[in-house]
Amino acid sequence: MLAIIYSALTLGAVTMIYPFAVMLAASGSSGYDYQRHSPFITGLTDRSDRFMRSISSYFRAFPRALYPDAPESWTTWVNVAKDREGITTFAARELAAFDNSESRTAAREYLKSLSNRDINELGCNYDARDVARFLKAKYSSIDKLNQTWPVPYRSFFDVSFSAELKANQRRLPSNGDKAESWREFKAWYLKRAIASDDFVSRTLPVELEKEREEIRRALAVQFLEHGWRDFVHSLFANYRMVFDFLFFRGRAFVNTIILVVLSVLSSLTVNPLAAYALSRFNLKATESIILFLLATMAFPAAVTAIPGFLLIRDLGMLNTFAALILPTIASGMSIFILKGFFDALPRELYEAASIDGASEWTVFTRITLPMTTPILAVNALNSFIHAYSSWEWAFLVCQKESHWTLAVWMYQMSQTFAHQPWCVMAGFVVVSIPTAVVFLVCQKVILKGIVLPSMK
Repeated sequence: MLAIIYSALTLGAVTMIYPFAVMLAASGSSGYDYQRHSPFITGLTDRSDRFMRSISSYFRAFPRALYPDAPESWTTWVNVAKDREGITTFAARELAAFDNSESRTAAREYLKSLSNRDINELGCNYDARDVARFLKAKYSSIDKLNQTWPVPYRSFFDVSFSAELKANQRRLPSNGDKAESWREFKAWYLKRAIASDDFVSRTLPVELEKEREEIRRALAVQFLEHGWRDFVHSLFANYRMVFDFLFFRGRAFVNTIILVVLSVLSSLTVNPLAAYALSRFNLKATESIILFLLATMAFPAAVTAIPGFLLIRDLGMLNTFAALILPTIASGMSIFILKGFFDALPRELYEAASIDGASEWTVFTRITLPMTTPILAVNALNSFIHAYSSWEWAFLVCQKESHWTLAVWMYQMSQTFAHQPWCVMAGFVVVSIPTAVVFLVCQKVILKGIVLPSMK
C-alpha cells in the first residue's frame, strides 16, 4: 500500500514538473525551436543545433538563396528544427569548410566592408525585441514618438518596421520620419556588431546571392568564435525583454507589492474577526450568516463582476487601490474554515482567561490567534495568490496604466507578443517565481494548516 501511495505521489509530482520544464525550456527558445515543446533545450548539448539556431537569429525564414544546397524540405525554421539528422550533416559541412585562419581573417574584413556601405543597400532581419530599446533611447517617451510619426502607438513595444523591411528587400524607396528611423536602426545594428566583435550582424546585403560565399563564411566564423557566447545571450534575450516590459512600465512592480501587502493584512484582520465573533458568541443568526457567506461562492466571478463594477463606480473608487482591495477583503470560505477551527479550540482556555480578567481583545490576540497560526498562514497564502495573480478585476476597475499590476501587464504582454509565444513563456516564468518562493518558504506552515484541521 505504501508503494502504491508513493508511486501515485511521484506520478503526481512528475505531472506538475514536466509542464513547468516545458515552459522553462520554451522561455529560452526562439522561433526556431519553440515548436518542439521539449522540456530540454537541445542546443545545450548539441553543437549542430546551436549553429542552426544562430543562423535562424539572422533570418526570419530559412535563407534558401544563401544555402541552395540545403534539403528541399527546409521551407520554414519549424521544418528545419524537426530534421535532426539533416541539421547534423549541414552543420558539420559548413563548419568544417570555414574552420581555418584564412576564413577568420576574411570574415573580419567582410564586416569592415559592410560598415563602409550605403545603409540603403543593406537589409535588416532585426530582432523585434530590440526595436523598443532603440526607439526608447532615441525618443525617450512614446508621446514624443507619436508627435513625430503620423501613426500613434500606445508603447514602444507596439512599433514594427515590417513594412520598411519589405520595402527594403524589394529595393523600393521609402520616405518619412519612420523610414529615417528605420535607416538609423540598421546603422545601430551594424555598430553593435562591430563593438561586440560580431563578425556578422543582422544587417546584411539585400541580394544574398551576389555575396553568398562571404556571408556563409561570416556566419560560420561567427559561430566558431563566439558560438557559446551568442547562445547564452539568446537564452536570456526573452527575459531581458520581459523585464523591460513588466518592470519598467509605470508603477507595475510597486503597485503589485502594495496590493499584495494590503490584501494580506486586511484579509488577516477581517476574516479572523468575523470568524471569532461567530464562534465565540451565541448569535441567533449564526447559521444564516454562514449560509449567506457560503452562498457568495455559488456565483462565478464573471457574474459578480458587473454589479461589483457598478458599485465601485457609484462609490467613486475607480482607478484606486480601494477598488482592488475592498471587494476581496472578506472571504466566505476563509471565515467558514476559521470558524470551524475556532470551534474546535478548548473552551477551558476561554474560561481560564475570563477568570484571570482578560479582555475579549486579549483573548483574541493572545490565545486564539497564536493557536491558529497554521490555518491563518493558509488563508494569507490564498489571499496572496488571489491578489498577485488576479488581473480581470484589476483591469476592469483600473483603466489607468499607472494603477496596473504585474498581472495586468502580463496579460497585455501575452496579447502584444502573441506572435512570439517564447517571450510570453519567459514572462510566465518570471511572474511565477514569487509564488514558488512563497510556497517553498512557507511549506511547513502550509502543511500544518492542511493537516491540523483534519486532525481536529
